[in-house]
Amino acid sequence: MIPSYILLALLSMFLVGIADFVYSRAVRKGVSRATMICSQGAIFFPTVTIWTIIEGSYEWTPYAFLGSIAGLLIFFGTYAFMKSVHLGEASVSTPIYRISFVITAIVAICFLNEPMTYRKGLGFLFAVSSIFFLSEFPLSIKAIPKDRAASILWAIAAMMSLGILNVVYKIGVSHGVAPSMLLHSQAIFFNIAVYIYAFYTQGGPRFSRTGWAHASITATTLSTGLIALLAAFREGEIIVVTPIAQLSFVVSALMATFWLREKFTIRKTAGLFLAIATIGAFLPK
Repeated sequence: MIPSYILLALLSMFLVGIADFVYSRAVRKGVSRATMICSQGAIFFPTVTIWTIIEGSYEWTPYAFLGSIAGLLIFFGTYAFMKSVHLGEASVSTPIYRISFVITAIVAICFLNEPMTYRKGLGFLFAVSSIFFLSEFPLSIKAIPKDRAASILWAIAAMMSLGILNVVYKIGVSHGVAPSMLLHSQAIFFNIAVYIYAFYTQGGPRFSRTGWAHASITATTLSTGLIALLAAFREGEIIVVTPIAQLSFVVSALMATFWLREKFTIRKTAGLFLAIATIGAFLPK
């Protein structure tokens, strides 16, 4: 029988993958990133707040304030990723950003005393390979332009931010903070940072009908997906849950293939099989 934390990680992977796809679709339709994030935050915050109150878990304990760190890490990670894409190419920046679970694993092994086995190591290898195959990352290092160093450094900064974020999540829920409460705390500080960014870069959020339409989907899927991820952290090891959840890139890539009629290549097929192998490697014997 598949453990509940694996099922929760898969649910998170699916929902976050949808959010990623809709977010990229909004950008293609001309919605600025600042507007999209502000619109998403305006829906995300009341959603998780109401969820917390209905659930009866609204309680400001010391560990609930880890949401402030989580909010700032998400903001910086998003900003660094956007900066990386602006300076370089999304096909290079995205897979670097998505292998953040390697940072999470290193921290978990060194400081949270989570065990590393050969099977888990194989799962990590499959996950990294899947992300690189499903992206357009050049398989030859020589194919990466030499003037993209700044872009790659920003992508690495985003990767580290997201990797540390998952550790913060794990610590919070491990000390009794309800997933919805941790996200409520996170949303407060994230929204503050995002609105400051929006006013600094474009004079304000500049809400639009298109922005609200896309944000309503991303906020709903992202909030539910993150709660599923935090619930998985409660029960499972972070070095098992995180790589599976980060395969959300598989979902967004498949949606782009079928929804936007992108070509399904042999390389993408290999990436899909590697993603399936990743999940199999992390299942209990």
